[in-house]
Amino acid sequence: MGLKTSLLLGTALSTALFHTLIPDHWLPFVLIGRARSWSARKTMAVSGTSALIHASLSVGLGILAVGIGLAWARLLGDSLARASAVLLIVFGLGYAAWAWRKGGHFHPGGRLVHEGHDDGSCADGTGGFHDGHLHYHADGDMIHGADRRSGYYLAFIVGINPCILILPIMFSSVERGATAVALVTLAYTITTVALMVGLSVVGVVATRRIPVPGIARHMESVSGLLIALTGVLLFLFD
Repeated sequence: MGLKTSLLLGTALSTALFHTLIPDHWLPFVLIGRARSWSARKTMAVSGTSALIHASLSVGLGILAVGIGLAWARLLGDSLARASAVLLIVFGLGYAAWAWRKGGHFHPGGRLVHEGHDDGSCADGTGGFHDGHLHYHADGDMIHGADRRSGYYLAFIVGINPCILILPIMFSSVERGATAVALVTLAYTITTVALMVGLSVVGVVATRRIPVPGIARHMESVSGLLIALTGVLLFLFD
């Protein structure tokens, strides 16, 4: 492996490291994962899917730059980044509105709080555990249905925001041959996936230890608004 290939490899590693530390790569998964009480395995699956989309798209744009030119590839990457930012805003606001529409009173784990009758029955005639006049029960359609889908919608939205910093590195690696392309691709992809998944899982697991009394029942709505804010910042400053 020549000196230039070694430099390209080191640059790919450092680019993946510093770029993936930017919160828009992992913070949305921490917010939704904490609000929905995701397991470590669920967080790994969702963030890993997003990381693979992100890395594949970034590398693909780099190789595409050889055919259409670096400037055109960068323009396409910028367009995808802006689209991802807009979709994060839409997703975040939509998620917050959905959480508020279903009552805005879900505790992490899916318990719905509402007023009940003195005889222990709920307003809709169903029974439930109660504390005074407050009843807790799960709405399976709202909780589990949305939980299965929303994470992977988010994975796609975050994933389609490519790292355009890798474009000139990939462009240069093509000139060095197939071995250089393979090494740069592996270095960038492995580092990006490992960091996106690692930071997401650590964030979700760590925030479980942080008590959130008082605002816990609004956690999903707040998480949606914070994701939308992440999209706004990404759109303004990316």
